Amino acid sequence: DYDIQWGRLVMQWMAHGLIEEKEGIDVEVTANQWINDLINRCMIEETKHKDLKLHDIFHELALYIGGKEYSHAPTTEHTCHLSLHGIDDAEAH
Repeated sequence: DYDIQWGRLVMQWMAHGLIEEKEGIDVEVTANQWINDLINRCMIEETKHKDLKLHDIFHELALYIGGKEYSHAPTTEHTCHLSLHGIDDAEAH
Protein backbone atom coordinates (compact mmCIF):
# COMPACT_ATOMS: atom_id res chain seq x y z
CA ASP A 1 0.00 0.00 0.00
CA TYR A 2 1.08 3.56 -0.67
CA ASP A 3 -0.07 6.34 1.61
CA ILE A 4 0.37 9.99 0.71
CA GLN A 5 -0.06 13.05 2.86
CA TRP A 6 -3.04 15.24 2.02
CA GLY A 7 -0.90 18.34 1.37
CA ARG A 8 1.63 16.40 -0.70
CA LEU A 9 -1.15 15.15 -2.96
CA VAL A 10 -2.37 18.70 -3.49
CA MET A 11 1.18 19.83 -4.33
CA GLN A 12 1.52 16.96 -6.84
CA TRP A 13 -1.74 17.95 -8.51
CA MET A 14 -0.54 21.54 -8.75
CA ALA A 15 2.90 20.52 -10.08
CA HIS A 16 1.29 18.44 -12.82
CA GLY A 17 -1.07 21.25 -13.78
CA LEU A 18 -4.16 19.32 -12.73
CA ILE A 19 -5.49 22.00 -10.42
CA GLU A 20 -5.14 25.77 -10.38
CA GLU A 21 -6.81 28.80 -8.82
CA LYS A 22 -10.04 29.77 -10.56
CA GLU A 23 -12.38 32.70 -10.07
CA GLY A 24 -10.82 33.67 -6.75
CA ILE A 25 -11.30 30.20 -5.24
CA ASP A 26 -8.14 29.07 -3.47
CA VAL A 27 -6.41 25.96 -4.83
CA GLU A 28 -6.51 24.25 -1.44
CA VAL A 29 -10.27 24.76 -1.15
CA THR A 30 -10.81 23.17 -4.56
CA ALA A 31 -8.37 20.35 -3.75
CA ASN A 32 -10.12 19.64 -0.45
CA GLN A 33 -13.44 19.40 -2.29
CA TRP A 34 -11.94 16.99 -4.83
CA ILE A 35 -10.39 14.83 -2.11
CA ASN A 36 -13.62 14.74 -0.12
CA ASP A 37 -15.49 13.75 -3.31
CA LEU A 38 -13.01 10.91 -3.90
CA ILE A 39 -13.41 9.76 -0.28
CA ASN A 40 -17.22 9.89 -0.54
CA ARG A 41 -17.07 7.84 -3.76
CA CYS A 42 -14.88 5.25 -1.97
CA MET A 43 -12.02 5.73 -4.43
CA ILE A 44 -9.57 6.80 -1.74
CA GLU A 45 -9.67 6.46 2.01
CA GLU A 46 -8.23 8.41 4.87
CA THR A 47 -5.89 6.35 7.07
CA LYS A 48 -5.77 6.52 10.84
CA HIS A 49 -2.69 8.75 10.46
CA LYS A 50 -4.73 11.20 8.33
CA ASP A 51 -2.88 10.22 5.16
CA LEU A 52 -4.71 9.21 1.98
CA LYS A 53 -4.67 5.79 0.38
CA LEU A 54 -5.94 4.72 -3.03
CA HIS A 55 -8.14 1.62 -2.83
CA ASP A 56 -6.37 -1.49 -4.12
CA ILE A 57 -8.61 -2.00 -7.16
CA PHE A 58 -8.05 1.57 -8.36
CA HIS A 59 -4.32 1.29 -7.67
CA GLU A 60 -4.09 -1.86 -9.80
CA LEU A 61 -6.12 -0.22 -12.57
CA ALA A 62 -3.91 2.88 -12.52
CA LEU A 63 -0.77 0.73 -12.73
CA TYR A 64 -2.24 -1.24 -15.63
CA ILE A 65 -3.27 1.85 -17.59
CA GLY A 66 -0.19 3.87 -16.67
CA GLY A 67 2.13 1.02 -17.58
CA LYS A 68 1.02 1.35 -21.18
CA GLU A 69 1.80 5.06 -21.37
CA TYR A 70 4.49 5.82 -18.82
CA SER A 71 7.60 4.18 -17.50
CA HIS A 72 7.76 3.64 -13.76
CA ALA A 73 10.78 4.07 -11.54
CA PRO A 74 10.93 3.48 -7.80
CA THR A 75 10.73 6.67 -5.74
CA THR A 76 11.70 7.73 -2.25
CA GLU A 77 10.80 10.72 -0.11
CA HIS A 78 13.82 12.48 -1.69
CA THR A 79 12.52 12.07 -5.24
CA CYS A 80 11.63 15.29 -7.06
CA HIS A 81 9.10 15.46 -9.87
CA LEU A 82 9.26 17.66 -12.93
CA SER A 83 6.36 18.29 -15.26
CA LEU A 84 6.84 20.03 -18.60
CA HIS A 85 3.85 21.38 -20.47
CA GLY A 86 4.06 22.25 -24.15
CA ILE A 87 3.24 25.69 -25.49
CA ASP A 88 1.50 26.13 -28.81
CA ASP A 89 3.68 28.11 -31.24
CA ALA A 90 0.89 30.66 -31.64
CA GLU A 91 0.85 31.25 -27.87
CA ALA A 92 4.64 31.61 -27.66
CA HIS A 93 4.74 34.75 -29.84
